[in-house]
Amino acid sequence: MLPGLAAAGRSPLTVVEGLAVLVSDPGILRSRNCFSLAGSRAGDKRVPALWVSSRRPRLGWCYQGAPHTWLGTASCAGRRGERHAG
Repeated sequence: MLPGLAAAGRSPLTVVEGLAVLVSDPGILRSRNCFSLAGSRAGDKRVPALWVSSRRPRLGWCYQGAPHTWLGTASCAGRRGERHAG
């Protein structure tokens, strides 16, 4: 897991979770405000991501550590049915 997210007590979203968020609130995905879905990894340096290109949503991947200022990491504080520490 990403150190910054773990330190904040957060977990990266998976592709399924990211698509669910996008379907429930399409306005969150805008040009220059897109996000990676680091909870779904295949063990290499590729990270799934959702972004806007030519005014259309795209699902693909970016390389881990690529310096995209417009790409954040989608995360959550917990999941339904998950026990919280503390």
